[in-house]
Amino acid sequence: MAVGAFRNATCPQCGTPFRQERRQGRPFTYCSPECKASASRRNKGSEGPGSSPYDDDLQAVGEDIDQLANNLLAAIHNGDGPYELLWIVAEVQRSLQDFTALNIARGRARGQTWDQLGAPLGFSGERLRKKWPMSMITRRLDNYRANRAARQAGQPAVSPAVPSQRRPPAEEADTDNDTATAAPFATQTPPQQLAGALSFLQRRTGKPLRQTAAETGISPSHLSRLLAGTRRPSWPVVKNLVAACDGNPHEVRPLWENAHRPTGPLSAPTQPDVASAGDPGQARAQLRDALRGLYLAADRPDLWRIRAATADTLTIGHIARALTSPHLLGWSVTSRLVFALGGRPADLRPLWHTATRPTPVIPSSPPPTTHQHFMADAFG
Repeated sequence: MAVGAFRNATCPQCGTPFRQERRQGRPFTYCSPECKASASRRNKGSEGPGSSPYDDDLQAVGEDIDQLANNLLAAIHNGDGPYELLWIVAEVQRSLQDFTALNIARGRARGQTWDQLGAPLGFSGERLRKKWPMSMITRRLDNYRANRAARQAGQPAVSPAVPSQRRPPAEEADTDNDTATAAPFATQTPPQQLAGALSFLQRRTGKPLRQTAAETGISPSHLSRLLAGTRRPSWPVVKNLVAACDGNPHEVRPLWENAHRPTGPLSAPTQPDVASAGDPGQARAQLRDALRGLYLAADRPDLWRIRAATADTLTIGHIARALTSPHLLGWSVTSRLVFALGGRPADLRPLWHTATRPTPVIPSSPPPTTHQHFMADAFG
């Protein structure tokens, strides 16, 4: 082949066909400098967990999906119609597509094959490569980063390829409307909720951190990390801290369990042991403790603020009964309260279902049969 001629080749990093130029020296092996750099990192073993160049994007897209899911639940609670809900669904789908593209790029950068990446999606490697060529993934991620930077700067979306996350005109809020209500409390991750509850308890005592740490049996620096949410404590440490702050460990325990929930691909929402055992009475007590834990993590706001966060769909009586009474409220009321307090209704729904089961009635045992032996002559 003469110098300057081209031949068809396939990039060993991303699998994309490209035109390889015949030149003096070693020919181009990869389709782009990015693929060459990714292959170099993979060969050197530097593309391990925590060192991926896509990690910042991964967290940002995950937060977008979480926010959109909460927007969808808020719209359901507000009684929005199908037209408005479908707008949010379209935004969720776009973010999920960004998330898919991002993880394919991460997997390829880590040396995973197309077959390995296609298996969770139900695709063969060849089908996945054709559906998600690296050139399209690169363009999609570039568009996402540009739009994210524009949103952070308060500017409109910079690329028509990814529509701006905008509600339809019918949903545009009227800020002058007297019926405008307060937004729900900010949704936090389970570790943030645990840290928020512990921080509230510590602040309420008025004690210096050093004194609280000494009473808990840990160092002041360790306590600071726990209250900031950068360290996940063991239950004995949390229990000692709650005791030092005169708190109720039953309210904090559900938050601690949720913060330690496994995050594997098949992990399910946290379900306390008693819920899985099917004891409705204890499940009701645990559900009340879980609601009080969310209330604590939200800094125990005034009940009127909580009612405003539910768009006045719950009464003060509803909220007070949910937090104090052993009697259950309907799931619609419970889920609105959980969402208003910044929690995730899906985490508590299995517990609510267990709590609403009829309490099994154990039939009483019949009295033991007594056998009386009569003498034959007693009958005459």
